[in-house]
Amino acid sequence: MDTASRALLERTAQPRYLNGERKLSRDPFMQLTWGLLGVAALAQLILLLALDLVS
Repeated sequence: MDTASRALLERTAQPRYLNGERKLSRDPFMQLTWGLLGVAALAQLILLLALDLVS
């Protein structure tokens, strides 16, 4: 990695709690987004299994 990329990553470091956890992980919007992503993945799996059983 070149020095410009490394400097950019150092300047844009994510804010963290004292225990090292990212602050964004406790954001309600991010938790909702990941929850919806999980529900969508589960729904796709159920639909795939249902279509396999029907056909």
